[in-house]
Amino acid sequence: MTTALEVKNINKKYKNKVVLNDINFSIQSGEIVALIGKNGAGKSTLINIITKLIQQDSGQSKIFEKEKFDRNLIGVMMQENISLDRITVKEIIKLTRTYYRNPMSYQAILALSELQNYTNHPMDKLSGGQKRKLQFALTLAGNPDLIFLDEPTVGMDAESRTKFWKHIDELKKQGKTFLITSHYLEELEKVANRFIFMHNQKIIFDGSLTEMRKQLKKVQVTFNSELIEDIFNKLPAVLRVSELNHHYTLITSDVNSLITQLVPYLSAIDNLEIRQQNLDTLMDSLIRNEE
Repeated sequence: MTTALEVKNINKKYKNKVVLNDINFSIQSGEIVALIGKNGAGKSTLINIITKLIQQDSGQSKIFEKEKFDRNLIGVMMQENISLDRITVKEIIKLTRTYYRNPMSYQAILALSELQNYTNHPMDKLSGGQKRKLQFALTLAGNPDLIFLDEPTVGMDAESRTKFWKHIDELKKQGKTFLITSHYLEELEKVANRFIFMHNQKIIFDGSLTEMRKQLKKVQVTFNSELIEDIFNKLPAVLRVSELNHHYTLITSDVNSLITQLVPYLSAIDNLEIRQQNLDTLMDSLIRNEE
């Protein structure tokens, strides 16, 4: 299998502040990899370095094992939308295609970006969600093999987000490779086969969601109750408690002991469920382990 992206020992400082600390990983062709972490973890800086928008202090990255950077191999969908006056969707897509040696067909771009009905719309008259779709269209213009998506579905409605990820799956089946950042963690859980988690400017986890759960060995118990939070905080098997509108989430590494400890309160508990931790709570657990 071809290595689509290799990152070796990348470091970056702004003045005296460390932004990236010895970043190492590789991505194989056809993978969908989620780059996750809290704000300020260094995700966008790393993508900017890989795509040659800014320079690292040390280290290197290679795309498809090539020593020389080739922009024709990549597509980059950044957080900021491009908006130009008096230029239509059709015009900007066709113009962008001319910059590449092997562009994707115009009709394929429209179908994948769901912009068939907006070709004559001026860019500056599009809604926020439509502008994100246009950014995606421009990202695909060069028919890239490695695609970077930075908060791709921000501003899209629920239906558009669902269609967007279906198109990503279609492109994956064609052999495209993705590195994605998004705060919609529930979406990443469904589409990514691997997660690279950055915290304090370094990578603290690299693997699948299953591997993350196995490493942490924790589950969550959820239920509704009018009882006060302090009762559940005092249970020996509880590692962490969160409560919102009388809906409780308890994190534990010993679910059998926790259920036994909850028995005296079952008459005041409704809708009790035992489930695997979601990506959000897993991230919190990884951060707690680091600190």
